[in-house]
Amino acid sequence: MGGFGSGRPGWRRKCEQLPRIDVRHFQRRRLLWPRHTFPWHWSRGGESAGSIRVEVRPSSLRLLYNWTPSDADPVSMDYVVRVDTSECHFGGSRAWFQCPRCWRRCAILYGVASDGKFGCRRCMRLAYAGEAESRVDRINRKLHKLEAKLGVEGQKPKWMRWPTYNRICEKLDAADQVWGAVALSRFSGLLLEGTGL
Repeated sequence: MGGFGSGRPGWRRKCEQLPRIDVRHFQRRRLLWPRHTFPWHWSRGGESAGSIRVEVRPSSLRLLYNWTPSDADPVSMDYVVRVDTSECHFGGSRAWFQCPRCWRRCAILYGVASDGKFGCRRCMRLAYAGEAESRVDRINRKLHKLEAKLGVEGQKPKWMRWPTYNRICEKLDAADQVWGAVALSRFSGLLLEGTGL
């Protein structure tokens, strides 16, 4: 079973760690009208982590930014990313990037590769952070996500309906039971290792 490259992708860079441009954000904010130019900024931990200037053309976006290769001077990047559209079932259209590397449709481009250009998740060989988590980490993330929906000390927020509150509490109880079972199995496994059985 398995083979080279199988298993959890812990060695791959994570999508959440890289700057990205999302055509859906641009479309929702009505930024994709021809001859429109706008800046796009990234931040990490409240500090600026980069910026880019985007020029909208009829069926493409022109990306302008500075890229600094390792141990070299900054390089001005200026290239075009094609934008395709698809019709929605209930009217309107949805915009898509065409990856400048594989020409596949995608909503998000991540940056930047060793040549300083953006690319889709497949071309950049990226993984999601959740793919490298253990089962306990996934359960902990689920617990924190559910707890964040509730008020202080698990109380029902004023705006929340009782059926919703009860449903979240049931999910919390179920996740807590799974966490306890996983922790118990790990602990019993460690005890068996210690006894040499």
